[in-house]
Amino acid sequence: MKKKQKKHQPFSKKKFSRANSNNRQPRVLGLGPKFVNSIIIGLNEDDDIHVKKIVEGLDEYDLARLIEVLDIHHRMKLVKILGDRIDPAVFPELNEVVQEQVLDSLNENQIVNIVNELDSDDAVGLLENMNDSEQEQIISRLNPELKYQVKSSLNYPEDSAGRIMSRDFVSIPDSWTVAEAKKYLLNNNELPDDFYTIFLVDEKTLRPTGEIALDKLLRAKAADRLSAVMDGEIVPVDVYTDQEEVAHMFREYGWMSAMVVDNKGRLIGVINIDDVVEIVHEETNEDMMLLTGAESNDVYRSVFSIFKSRSVWLVTNLFATIAAASVVDAFRELIAELSVLAVLMPIVASMGGTTGQQTLAVVVRSLATKELNSANALRMIGKEFMVGLCNGLLFALLIGAAVHFWLPEQKIMSYIIALSMLCNLMVASLAGILIPLTLNRLKIDPAIASGVFLVACTDSGGYFIFLGLASLFLF
Repeated sequence: MKKKQKKHQPFSKKKFSRANSNNRQPRVLGLGPKFVNSIIIGLNEDDDIHVKKIVEGLDEYDLARLIEVLDIHHRMKLVKILGDRIDPAVFPELNEVVQEQVLDSLNENQIVNIVNELDSDDAVGLLENMNDSEQEQIISRLNPELKYQVKSSLNYPEDSAGRIMSRDFVSIPDSWTVAEAKKYLLNNNELPDDFYTIFLVDEKTLRPTGEIALDKLLRAKAADRLSAVMDGEIVPVDVYTDQEEVAHMFREYGWMSAMVVDNKGRLIGVINIDDVVEIVHEETNEDMMLLTGAESNDVYRSVFSIFKSRSVWLVTNLFATIAAASVVDAFRELIAELSVLAVLMPIVASMGGTTGQQTLAVVVRSLATKELNSANALRMIGKEFMVGLCNGLLFALLIGAAVHFWLPEQKIMSYIIALSMLCNLMVASLAGILIPLTLNRLKIDPAIASGVFLVACTDSGGYFIFLGLASLFLF
């Protein structure tokens, strides 16, 4: 959580203190079933004093989890009981859907007071989900410094470094001596509550030149220039860089923090490792859920809202299934003459679908983590083809043997289904990698559409290969 500094001075920002913790009750860690049940009992019995007493010792993260785990009736009742006693730091910890529900129960004055206590990045997180009119009303009433920070951050694209960067950092000119830096840190009351790295800038341009860890500064000689003791190996992040790319850079370079610069190369923010952990968590959940047409927030959303979002994906999937059914319909007369084909063909399609989904999961993840790119795409395609070939040979042998013993009077059928299995598993493996690669090249999120295209490919392809071979060899 962070705030911004004066525009033309070495900046530092004041972080909202998690603890006024000196005045808190002993912290309660974790939420067990008994704890939650005692809260529910207190809420049902309108025992406000009991509820307040239990909740008082909770850390903001645990209070957020408590609010989330309650049903909407108890959730709203708890929020009403606690009122302005809820630590503003709780709100950024809430799931997006729950956050919206809770904020809708508060009046404008309460929301303004909450946002004013937050650092700019957390304030942006709360405001960006509001509609434009509500957003403008809240922003117009914020403290001048926070208002500037929030408005400037909201001008950057969603999911960019500018949206997630923190303004809560310490930067000083690299021309200062160690003694001057220490004096500044000791006498400045506007510093963040927690910081471990000092960012150094050119005094005239405000462009970053290096950084120095706090422990290294404390051990340095007083007369040394900061430019002489700093770590000058820096890789600034452009403010428009996508957050997934930022997470990839943290992983590649092993960063704990990264400097964010504007189009003139001036230091305007910092991204910390805790922000990146949250990004990775969000992106991973999003990709995993999108592959199935669901959303990670579904556990908190209403039945109608979930129905509306999932039905769109299911309608798309319906058309893919209709395409597969039309393939089967083209071989209707063949199936009517030899009904055993209707029994066997789902096996081929199902195995193809499963094989394709395995490849798809690996590829979508690899694209998200930048492990798969243009440099190794051909090698990955070749590898998946060989995996499909190996699986195809294995399961062709197994299903061929099974059908041979099941239908000894129709030995040709065992060869047909074995060959169909081999072909469809190779096709499915290639589809599992080529579909997401193509979508990614077209700037379409592979996690959103790959699953539907894969179903259409493996089902339609599986039926067509099996029934086509049956038509060729049997008739």
